[in-house]
Amino acid sequence: MASAVHDHPAGLLQIAAWFALLTGLGEVSGLAVAKWLLQRYLHLSPYVVWMAPATDLALFALAGLGLWAVGRRWPALVSLRGAAFVFALLGCLSLLLMVTRLHAVAALLLAAGLATQASRVIAAYPRGFRLLRRRTTGALAALVVLLAAAVHGWPALAEQRALATLPRPPADAPNVLLIVLDTVRARNLSLYGYGRATTPRLEKFAKRGVLFDRAFATSPWTLPSHASMFTGRYPHEVSADWTRPLDATHPTLAELLSAHGYATAAFVANTIYCSWESGLDRGFARYEDYRVSPGQIVLGSSLARTVLGSAAGGKILRIARQHQRFGRKSAAQLNEDFLRWLPHTERRPFFVFLNYFDAHDPYLPPEPFATMFGPPRPARDPTLLPERRWTPPEMQAEMDAYDGAIAYLDHHLGRLLDGLEAAGVLASTLVIVTSDHGEEFGEHGTMGHGNSLYLPSLHVPLLIVLPSRVPGGRIVPEPVTLRDLPATVVDLLRLPGRRPFPGQSLARHWDGTGGGAAPDPALAEVNFAPGRPGWFPVSKGNMKSLLAGRDHYIRNGDGGEELYDVEADALEQRDRAASPEGLGLLGELRAQLETILRRAALPLLRARPALPGTPAGAAGAPPDGRGA
Repeated sequence: MASAVHDHPAGLLQIAAWFALLTGLGEVSGLAVAKWLLQRYLHLSPYVVWMAPATDLALFALAGLGLWAVGRRWPALVSLRGAAFVFALLGCLSLLLMVTRLHAVAALLLAAGLATQASRVIAAYPRGFRLLRRRTTGALAALVVLLAAAVHGWPALAEQRALATLPRPPADAPNVLLIVLDTVRARNLSLYGYGRATTPRLEKFAKRGVLFDRAFATSPWTLPSHASMFTGRYPHEVSADWTRPLDATHPTLAELLSAHGYATAAFVANTIYCSWESGLDRGFARYEDYRVSPGQIVLGSSLARTVLGSAAGGKILRIARQHQRFGRKSAAQLNEDFLRWLPHTERRPFFVFLNYFDAHDPYLPPEPFATMFGPPRPARDPTLLPERRWTPPEMQAEMDAYDGAIAYLDHHLGRLLDGLEAAGVLASTLVIVTSDHGEEFGEHGTMGHGNSLYLPSLHVPLLIVLPSRVPGGRIVPEPVTLRDLPATVVDLLRLPGRRPFPGQSLARHWDGTGGGAAPDPALAEVNFAPGRPGWFPVSKGNMKSLLAGRDHYIRNGDGGEELYDVEADALEQRDRAASPEGLGLLGELRAQLETILRRAALPLLRARPALPGTPAGAAGAPPDGRGA
């Protein structure tokens, strides 16, 4: 074996390929068990079924070439048993690293023991091992190719089948375009009076519709907030949380519009909590999230994920600012994907959901936006870690980059709107521009989001435009909740049949149909994030808040309560909970919160509301989508 090794690397590479394919397919099998049997949230691309074997092929090939180089210099050091040990060690380690509760050192020691035994058996039966490789390598490679074809081809086939079975849509039905600017808080938009010109294109577009001055998300992080926008339900009513996707208990807006003949598609850049695993894809004929990129292929291997996810690997990656290359989709790419799909709607009205991720940390906008509002940041870890102690200059540098990212988003949003107008589509499209949550920049002792219910995390932009059905240039000053978006869409589209979504249509703010009834306060919630015990202030436990008029009430999981007058104290720096006036308001707001929680629990006892096409007599929501 030694002489063959230093003469030519082909023998080692053949062994490396066999071990790599076996390891990659073993990883795929492990992921399938974790996903479908253990119901784990993996945060991985479905393309991992071929990316894992492909990356392992590259890693094992490098190891094989390294062994060959050693064998050329010291032939006696490289034998069949030694080579088998190295490849078996890599393979066993890759598989053991998938066991999340197993320490990396323990995984390495266990892998070394298994590799020792495997190499001993291989060295004892070299002919049998050679025969096994020859008979199975082709089959393993063919299986990888088959999996790759299936994972790439099935979505297209499924979309074609979905479009072929759609019913006839209502005559002159408007299109619907839901645009979510992930992590964009209203406070940093010039559209809302911010001192920096971050959103000139949105300001221009807002003259065509209704701008909501005080719109609030139902949660300060992605998945429960999107779940509310899709189902009209509060976060505590749905399954969506840190480790659980949105289940099928409640119908989604995409399901309803598909049942009315709409072509549905989503183009998503947030692959952390908006991917196919999140459950948000239900009802969409096409759902594009992960893309194929060199970075994503590298991350397909558990060994590569572990190295890059380690303290050293992650730091190098972050300082080198390579996040974009490791699978992150830019606004420009998202626009391109949507506009490429648009001609394939078969002349049907469409419902498209766009999720832009450019303003999510790490803030890495390209030039000229990177330095539009401040100098370049130093080469440090750009991830917005809430646990870190941030100095005022560091927080300002992050804010400058965040504003640049918003300006970049605004620029490409303007280009998208221009493209839709040039295609003659914009005038017949209901456009909703909003965000799922905001961001904290030290206002309350923390950075980022998902860890507080203060206004920087909840106050989001909301703009609704639809010529002929929505007035132009209108500003709504009253507080509203994104939970009402599904009811609003159904109302504005004037769809026939039952309305499966609770909440009230926001059209009441301009068409005079409010009837004088006081709207519910805006409810927001966040649960403790498992595995992040020091993530202040959610370390207090699960939190809920109500925004009623000018009063913002926060109930913390530790029993503490906070109360702010957001009109007199927009930055929420003066807690009024202990004041004489505040003590009186606390009882009233507690009662309102409990009333909403009790009322919201009632629909959970009823059957899933019927959608068009379900059998007569199936349970459904009240036909009036403006009240629930």
